Amino acid sequence: MKKYILFLLGCFCFGFMKAQQFDSGAYKMAYKAHFEKLAYGDSLTLETKITGLSNAWAEAKFNFANFDLIPTVNWDSIYKAYIPRVMASKDRKEYYSILKKFYTHLNDGHTLIVPPKELWNEFMAALPVRTQIIDGRVVITQLKSDKPEYQLLQPRTIINKINGMPATTYAEEHVAPYVSASTPHDLTARLYSYFLTHGSLKEPLLLELESPAGKKITQSFRRESRNQLFPASEGYTYRPLNKSTGLLTINTFNDPEVVKFYDSLFQTQLPKNLIIDIRNNGGGNGNNGFELIGYLTSKPFPTGKFVIRHYTPVQRAWGGDPDKLEINSYDWKPYKKPTFEGKVIVLAGPDTYSAAEDFLSSFKHIKRGTVIGQTTGGSTGQPLMYQLPFGGLGIVCAKRDALPGGEEFVGIGISPDVEIKPTLKTYLAGKDEALEAALKMLK
Repeated sequence: MKKYILFLLGCFCFGFMKAQQFDSGAYKMAYKAHFEKLAYGDSLTLETKITGLSNAWAEAKFNFANFDLIPTVNWDSIYKAYIPRVMASKDRKEYYSILKKFYTHLNDGHTLIVPPKELWNEFMAALPVRTQIIDGRVVITQLKSDKPEYQLLQPRTIINKINGMPATTYAEEHVAPYVSASTPHDLTARLYSYFLTHGSLKEPLLLELESPAGKKITQSFRRESRNQLFPASEGYTYRPLNKSTGLLTINTFNDPEVVKFYDSLFQTQLPKNLIIDIRNNGGGNGNNGFELIGYLTSKPFPTGKFVIRHYTPVQRAWGGDPDKLEINSYDWKPYKKPTFEGKVIVLAGPDTYSAAEDFLSSFKHIKRGTVIGQTTGGSTGQPLMYQLPFGGLGIVCAKRDALPGGEEFVGIGISPDVEIKPTLKTYLAGKDEALEAALKMLK
């Protein structure tokens, strides 16, 4: 009996010594690896096609921040409808065309599919121009090349037809189905500002052009390849317009060097009025916009409200609410001198996007000046990126933002204080109506 008791005590002590405590670090690492180690392989097999689509569906299902803005969209049903489509795809280009269309159903400019780099010249080769639709006509607003073969594509030239089709019909049929956008005016801006000439490097575009003088010519142009995901920054400039007013143009908040530019600019003797042009600012880092406001006021200002969803799966098992929302905001405290005390006007429009809208929301909230132009694109948030087959990239907006007072602008846009829409007649005459309205107001 004594030996039996000793045996039991030994087993108890051995078991006690071997008992493991819950390792929270290992638990988190296991889930981190779970999200990062999905392998697709190098071949476009049936399994790869379905796995890629399923991953795109799942990442959106559990992470997308804006399902409430698309109440009629049944994401699971759309996923089911796309399974036979991806199964029937014949090559990688067709497969990614289908994935791109799949994500357009989410109606969000920060939620999209980016093809692998090997396909960039199939999807994203483009003419070196920027265009705009004004009064229903497609007009070239910028030529980004000095090569002789593109010299007919001068600003103020109208594109009447593309490949024999009216330019707007071409855009609606061949470009729009693959473009993710948050609002109708966002889609229009994206179609005609950036994506109009996107396509295969191997396929030239036949354009019917009309010069400002009314002369028409039809010519074929070869697209240029693209070696980076996002276009090169168009930068930032400052120039005096007259003795009392300067124009600060900020086309990106993505370049951290822009803060040094502010630092040097506001140390100079600026005129008493400042016009800030962010009409072509597609966003970047929101803090780089708040740094600019930090030179326009000495008081702390709100940077907007943000909504973050915290998902607790066990609550579904308990019949509870698995979604808890964190609704928060923070103030930016200006820390640089001197503070610019003069009058400020901001020019904005549908190409004002993302971090540029975050800048505008704070600027309007503190009533620092007037906003002139058109309603902004209506899309911001925090993109979540994940891998797709062959090096492709999926992007899902995982955070919702609102104006500092809580008002919605995602899916809507931020309205100007004074609306000015460009007209074809004045644009072809070389006039900038929004800028002229700003100068008139400052007088």
